[in-house]
Amino acid sequence: MARPRRRGAVALEEPPPGVPVQEERPPAVHPRVFRRRRVIALVVLVLVLAGLGVGARVLIHDAGLFDVEGVSVTGTVTLSPDEVIAAAAVARGVPLADVDTAAVAARVAALPAVATAWAEQAWPHTVAVTVVERVPVGVVATGRGDALVDTTGAVYAGEAPPGLPRFDISGAGPDDPATRAAVAALGDLPPSVRAELQTVDATASAGSTQVTFELTKNRRVRWGSPDRGPDKAAVLVPLLAQPGHVFDVASPDLPTVTR
Repeated sequence: MARPRRRGAVALEEPPPGVPVQEERPPAVHPRVFRRRRVIALVVLVLVLAGLGVGARVLIHDAGLFDVEGVSVTGTVTLSPDEVIAAAAVARGVPLADVDTAAVAARVAALPAVATAWAEQAWPHTVAVTVVERVPVGVVATGRGDALVDTTGAVYAGEAPPGLPRFDISGAGPDDPATRAAVAALGDLPPSVRAELQTVDATASAGSTQVTFELTKNRRVRWGSPDRGPDKAAVLVPLLAQPGHVFDVASPDLPTVTR
């Protein structure tokens, strides 16, 4: 029996069996309206970013909340932090964002004892400077007096620590083959022998280099070229236990002692 309809109710006609029901779709947005909405959204975004930029500039540059208050220094060995800070020449009270860290690093790297230097902004108020100092391995005479030679062969001014050997090399420098050979050979020399080292002599000719070490007790070591340094070091220690004046390890397979 059919159910009676309630007063005011609207009868919905159901589609016959087997006929697909079509869903109602929302009305399509006209392309012009879509473009207008996109333009409005972009304008709002630009205004927000501009407001943030103005606010950031006020905080960083005008309000003084992020001004430079100091310089921190790490990595010094022979240099004092005050020497590095003086070379960095960072002005206090300027916005930290305006500090040219590359220029700061370049000024610090110009110090003779500094091999490399870095500088960065350490928010909120500090410029952080990191240095790597040169490691001196010898003393060499120059036209301006004695200078230091580091592990790269670079010659620079500085106060020599005690115990450094003297390099008997003319025209010493990082591009000089004799200097490079002397530094390389010195790096392979056993510590016990290095403690007795007084002079390093190196010559370069016709593509070959010859290194000679002068030790205490009037002893000389003919090292030869920098090649096979570890092998030469291994035979030199027992060889020096023998009496003699000249200890030749240029050919580590056939070491000799001359009395």
